[in-house]
Amino acid sequence: MKKITDLYLAHPKLIGALYCAVPAVVWFAVVVATVPFRDVYLLRLALCLVIGCPIGAYLNNYGLDLWLMKHKVAGPGKISDGALNGAAIGVGTALLPALTALISTNHPEEAKTFIIFVYVASALLGMMIGATAAVVGRDYISR
Repeated sequence: MKKITDLYLAHPKLIGALYCAVPAVVWFAVVVATVPFRDVYLLRLALCLVIGCPIGAYLNNYGLDLWLMKHKVAGPGKISDGALNGAAIGVGTALLPALTALISTNHPEEAKTFIIFVYVASALLGMMIGATAAVVGRDYISR
C-alpha cells in the first residue's frame, strides 16, 4: 500500500486526468460498437479529452493538496474530509463530459436524465475513492 500511496502522491494530476479520460474512452467505444456512427461522437470525445482531462488533473491535485494540508497541520486527515474532497472532485471531473451529451442530441430529455445520473454517480464514486484514499493516507503519509 505504501507504493500505491507514493504513486498517488507523485502523480495526482495524471490520476485526475485518467478519472476523466478512462470513462470518456469507454463511453466512446461502447457508443461506436452499439449505435450508428455520427461525427458528433468524435467532437464529444475530443472535448472530454482536451478540456475535461485538464480540469480533472487540476481538481485532483487541488483536492489532494487540501487533504494533505489538513493532515499535516491539524492532525491526521479525516476520512470525512477525504470523502467530501472526493465527491467534489468526482462532480468537477464529470461536469464537462456529462454536458457534452447535449451537443446535437435528438433526445434532450434523456440527455438531461443522463447528466443528473452521471453527476450523482460521480459524486458517490468520488466519495468512495476519497474516503478510501483518506483511510490509506492516514496510515502511510507522515505528518
